Amino acid sequence: MTAPVRPIQRLAGIVAAAIEGGASVVQFREKVAASDRLAAAQAVGDVCRARRVPFLVNDDPNLARELHADGVHVGRGDTPPGEARGILGPDRILGVTVYGKAGEERAAQAAGADYLAVGPFFPSPTKPDEPVLSLAVLDDVISRSRLPVFAIGGITAKRAGEIARHGATGVAVISAIMESQDPKRSAREILGAFEAGLSAR
Repeated sequence: MTAPVRPIQRLAGIVAAAIEGGASVVQFREKVAASDRLAAAQAVGDVCRARRVPFLVNDDPNLARELHADGVHVGRGDTPPGEARGILGPDRILGVTVYGKAGEERAAQAAGADYLAVGPFFPSPTKPDEPVLSLAVLDDVISRSRLPVFAIGGITAKRAGEIARHGATGVAVISAIMESQDPKRSAREILGAFEAGLSAR
């Protein structure tokens, strides 16, 4: 999850509400000053641990290890997956973003990845300059991967149902929850739409 700078207490409250609405994993991506980042990450981690939901850190395996997080997620330009796995050890979760090129899935698995993320498939306010991929790319990644595949980028409840019909394991959501007036309801609607999409396959 990421969003503009916000008070830590409010951030923790949004995360708690999202979990109550059905979010099953939380990734810390908050863009805050370095002096506040540790405290914000600790607050989010505490919310997750109290609710027994896996807590991942984006891009920073050293911070994940310091916080005893459940894992880390890395993408292009971040710590290489094999290096991240070495920092975290064998028992933590490692997620890796792929971008639709053949061979990326196999390389991520060889580096120790536990799951893959791919996208964006819709315009995303988080990464507005990132080219939007065709859903055919999602189909290709799923067909090649032996790992669970999660779709990212501009996911809303309506789009979550569409993604589910393509066979993704799940979706990663930022703005539709973090910028919502009712994060719990938004999370519930996204989960419901995804489950309905799975049923319609």
